[in-house]
Amino acid sequence: MKELEQKFMDNFGYEEVSGPVDMLSGRAYLSFEVKGRGKTKHVPMMLSKCPICGREYETK
Repeated sequence: MKELEQKFMDNFGYEEVSGPVDMLSGRAYLSFEVKGRGKTKHVPMMLSKCPICGREYETK
């Protein structure tokens, strides 16, 4: 993810790039914002595959 963010900065001249993916225990996760019944909350989802290359993460 860091390599992809750096390419955006190098190729397009951005000062800062932050993808919507965070790393937790070596695996990426996304945080979804869900709304319902007058409430909004964030629901994290741990991914089983890399969101960029599609390769499955190793399970230990």
